[in-house]
Amino acid sequence: MFLEPIDFARMYREHKASTDFKAKNRDDWDEKSADMAQSTINSPYVEDFISRMELSGDEVILDIGCGPGALTIPLAKRVKEVIAIDFSARMLEELEAYAVRENVSNIKTYHIGWEDNWNHLPQIDIVVASRSMEVSDIDAALTKMSAHARKRCYLTYKVGGSFVDMNILDYIGKKVKTKPDYWYIPIILYSHGFLPRVDYIETGRGSVRSGSEEEFVESLIWSIGTLEEEYQEKAREYYREVIVAQSRPPRPVSWAFISWETTK
Repeated sequence: MFLEPIDFARMYREHKASTDFKAKNRDDWDEKSADMAQSTINSPYVEDFISRMELSGDEVILDIGCGPGALTIPLAKRVKEVIAIDFSARMLEELEAYAVRENVSNIKTYHIGWEDNWNHLPQIDIVVASRSMEVSDIDAALTKMSAHARKRCYLTYKVGGSFVDMNILDYIGKKVKTKPDYWYIPIILYSHGFLPRVDYIETGRGSVRSGSEEEFVESLIWSIGTLEEEYQEKAREYYREVIVAQSRPPRPVSWAFISWETTK
């Protein structure tokens, strides 16, 4: 097989370790939970994701990195049960509040993440990971997903290796090492004997906001992690000269939608 001489799993781990876009921790996501609930719930992305799923209505679904429940609640209205896990306790609180508002009761939440033991979870038919694949070892994550899904898996992963429009970074002069791109995933799945399908979902905005100048700079800092004052000043200039003066918001974000059957 032509892939055998290339260790794509190792390549991913090394690339991920070297990227400037570092994974956020529990505290980061706890702080972001209210904002996430406001910006992701009832978004077109959610319907687009669910429309690509094969559902009969009697499934038990595992939602990994469920966040405030943007995908969890709509799925719970269509299937038997959703098991929602997240390593941010505040995200789970937002989800539970959302479930109460929507009068949804067929959800079980667990305060666990990718690195935790999932053996205590009930039997799962379908596993989803929506925009929650920022893991250090993609091979281990994909193996874990496949092992817990009796039928199939669905995930989305950012296309392009950057959470920030590269036009912005070029303008402000900030050089970054991008994160691993999505193509690692179908290759690794194929190497394990799966036949993944790949499609794409486009969203209107990424992690960088353009609502106000300060929101723009703050979201840029959030995405990159740190941003020296000289780059912040250039970012403010970009906001005034490009986003406002030329009416050019940051480019839409594309997500690779990847699915595979777990019954080989």
